[in-house]
Amino acid sequence: MNLPVLLRLLPAFLALATPLALGACGGSGEPKQVRRLFSPSGEPLNGGVLGLPSCEEAMSKWFDRIDAEHRGGIGEAAFLEDARRQFRVMDQNHDGVVTPAELASYRAPFAIPRKRQQGGAETTNMNLSMPATLSHRNDPELLADFSDPVMVADRHFRNVVSEADFLAYEHDNFVELNTARNGRLSRKEVLHGCEAE
Repeated sequence: MNLPVLLRLLPAFLALATPLALGACGGSGEPKQVRRLFSPSGEPLNGGVLGLPSCEEAMSKWFDRIDAEHRGGIGEAAFLEDARRQFRVMDQNHDGVVTPAELASYRAPFAIPRKRQQGGAETTNMNLSMPATLSHRNDPELLADFSDPVMVADRHFRNVVSEADFLAYEHDNFVELNTARNGRLSRKEVLHGCEAE
């Protein structure tokens, strides 16, 4: 990616991916960071009224909803139908593209509250995350805080995502997630990305 493209995308990334550490501590005494979780189609799975379920809980609920017929797996048609549904929700002005501003507006109710500061003001954690295997074609170590699960589908670097771009990206995402190469995502394949959390 060249410098002009990075500079054009930087405001969107900063608006969507400001990493803030949560004040809770893990077992090692280090601050534990709570991240936003997204389904493979970019649907928020935690924060706001959804609370802070573990990655396994959040992804299992998503899996059960998409595998509505309880077949024990999600076929590509159901996976892409979920992506179409989610795209329509994110395209708030119904113009056929999703922008960073629309994503910020759509995601605002799912903000993750931070621990209250000494002054009593509560701030919001806008950090983004997807389970590691859902960070399609990205190095999670380098890009977890700056890649967005929707805007990454902007293959033409226009700072907008069309439905065609999004569905093409989601097709590739399905293929990558389906490590068994059997055409159906298992719960184990979906939850595999949570192991890196």
